[in-house]
Amino acid sequence: MYQYNNYFQQIQAQNNKITELEKTIQLLQSEMRKLRDNSATKIEKIEYKFDQLKIERLEGTLNIGLNPTDPNQVENFDVAQNGVNIHGMQKELREQLGAQVSEELHQFLNGECLSLIGNIEEKFNYRLDEPHRRHIIEDIRKQIDSRIHYYVNGIHLTENDSLDDHKKAIVTNVKKDVENSVTHFLNHLPTNMKGNE
Repeated sequence: MYQYNNYFQQIQAQNNKITELEKTIQLLQSEMRKLRDNSATKIEKIEYKFDQLKIERLEGTLNIGLNPTDPNQVENFDVAQNGVNIHGMQKELREQLGAQVSEELHQFLNGECLSLIGNIEEKFNYRLDEPHRRHIIEDIRKQIDSRIHYYVNGIHLTENDSLDDHKKAIVTNVKKDVENSVTHFLNHLPTNMKGNE
């Protein structure tokens, strides 16, 4: 009788275990169905710690909200107000102003820019040779159009504006940028290249 009793208890324990496993399987199947039905991926908050990044070389193009294959996309926005094409008028005024500023600044680079570099050399008490001065001016010449474009596009122009006043302000700003860049360049020139006399 003891054997049957022991055998019966083992069967009862196995039956309880099977019932428990069936409940677990049903629970897992239910969870899987919920996950399958709610398969949308949810990304919580992502925090970048830029102070921990080390950037050795930065290159490429950053296009925000524009099609990189169509750089003139912004230029194609026409705004009409009271039958007047404001965009067309703005564009024409900007082109006139840009041409006037460009002409004056290229004259500056061909003439008084050398004396500006000379004044900055005196400030740091050393002299560059002529090829270095010419190299600096050519570097500035390559970048001058983008600075002109930057300042011209930062102005809201109307037909009543004096282009001459805007031209003077932009020329002054660009000359100041040139002076600052030359000062920075000469200030950070390695000692062995300064050509001290």
